[in-house]
Amino acid sequence: MLLSGAWFIAAALLAILVLAIGCRPPWCFWTRNYNAKNDAGGNDRKFKTERDVPGPFALPILGTRWMYSRFGYYRMNKLHEAYKDLNRRYGSLCKEEALWNYPVISVFSSGDINTILKRNSKYPLRPPQEVISYYRRSRRDRYTNLGLVNEQGVTWQKLRVALTPALTGSGTVSGFFPALNTVTDEFIDLIVSERATNSTVRGFEDLAYRMGLESTCTLILGRHLGFLKPDSSNILTKRLAEAVRIHFMASRDAFYGLPLWKLLPTSAYKQLIESEDTIYNIISELVETTIREKEDEAKDESVEAVFLSILGQKNLDIRDKKAAIVDFIAAGIHTLGNTLVFLFDLIGRNPQVQATLYEEVLSLAPPGCDLTEADLRTADYLRACISESFRILPTTPCIARILDEPIELEKYHLNAGTVVLLHTWIAGLDDKNFKDASKYLPERWMTTMKPHSPLLVAPFGAGKRICPGKRFVELALRLIVAKIVREFEIVVQEELNLEFEFILAPRSPVSLGFQDRLSRTETT
Repeated sequence: MLLSGAWFIAAALLAILVLAIGCRPPWCFWTRNYNAKNDAGGNDRKFKTERDVPGPFALPILGTRWMYSRFGYYRMNKLHEAYKDLNRRYGSLCKEEALWNYPVISVFSSGDINTILKRNSKYPLRPPQEVISYYRRSRRDRYTNLGLVNEQGVTWQKLRVALTPALTGSGTVSGFFPALNTVTDEFIDLIVSERATNSTVRGFEDLAYRMGLESTCTLILGRHLGFLKPDSSNILTKRLAEAVRIHFMASRDAFYGLPLWKLLPTSAYKQLIESEDTIYNIISELVETTIREKEDEAKDESVEAVFLSILGQKNLDIRDKKAAIVDFIAAGIHTLGNTLVFLFDLIGRNPQVQATLYEEVLSLAPPGCDLTEADLRTADYLRACISESFRILPTTPCIARILDEPIELEKYHLNAGTVVLLHTWIAGLDDKNFKDASKYLPERWMTTMKPHSPLLVAPFGAGKRICPGKRFVELALRLIVAKIVREFEIVVQEELNLEFEFILAPRSPVSLGFQDRLSRTETT
């Protein structure tokens, strides 16, 4: 008994050691090679290093990840609040420690954030999601690489060049615009059909995710799928939206928790595999159906530009093409859906903003009429409302980078390979960076109200690794908000609670009121 118990303890200690060594982040080794050459010079002795940056207590090997466990004082679904607290406790720079006590530096100062974002790099590095990378390497039947989000260097650059030109091109979005008008009208009909007698839609986020799915599929696949039809079954949409949500949360839990998934199938890892499979299978079937249908139909290249561009890449494996389409569509569901919830909540809470916005959008075209790109280009207040929403409630509250060369921030010398989290959202809510930062003031984007730090508003990231769907999402938001506000007065009666799901999301269910405008009553 004693012998077997000793063997068990020895095996457990060995497993922990293997886990700790095996889970060193890949950039740890990049840093070691770089510093071996630079430390010999001794040029940075006058500066403190990243190890000296203040931060919470770190355990040997395990670092500060204990803070997010059941023994800590922060919760996974409230990490956005945790970082606000860390900023209050430790100031403009705060050090966390990942496994093996590898430093991760949170940056809260506007000046420091801008310094890092303005640095040019041929291949900007971002921390890969290790658990997703691990899974995709195990599924060579589906993936030949880790995807745009997780790949680095030359491989990332080749994927970017091959997959994104049509998605980022202005001509693609222009060709897609008439279809987007139709999709938005279907969204309005869906809102009308889902309203209760008091004009309230409970669970509005579900409708927003259906809009995110339909509009993204229309852009990427070049076809309407009917997810917004009031009389259609939305079981598939709910399954897909829920799978995306679970995927985000499982990624969050694996990233911030201990990587026990390398030794045994943890709950987070099981959830990630199941959600990844659900997302892939559903969207893959949509892609296969689209390919079969388009073989027998005349091509509308203005609408199908993204789909045709990806399929036409001769240097990419079919697995790469399908995986890219799956990733683009999955990303669009919650990115667009959550942003719509945040926008309508902010507009509804500010009656004067809504009144000014209504006057502008009503002047663009009469109710019931389509809007054009030219119409939206003149809608300055609409664009300001969206920019201010990105500042107050962005879906992505920070930008993660791996430094590819040393940098000096304040009195600290950060080595190449250091992981930095640039907390643009928290900095954007600081009165030192925006006047009356807690207030929703679209006017600040029309007439500069100093202080004003526009580089902090980066919901799509920044630089070469910016989200390729930025142009599409911004145009879609302008059209959707313009048409919705023209048809309805938005009424907010409940507090909006936030959850951290690896992106910022509203806590379900969200209730919003959509009361008919007089102009809508007259036209119906």
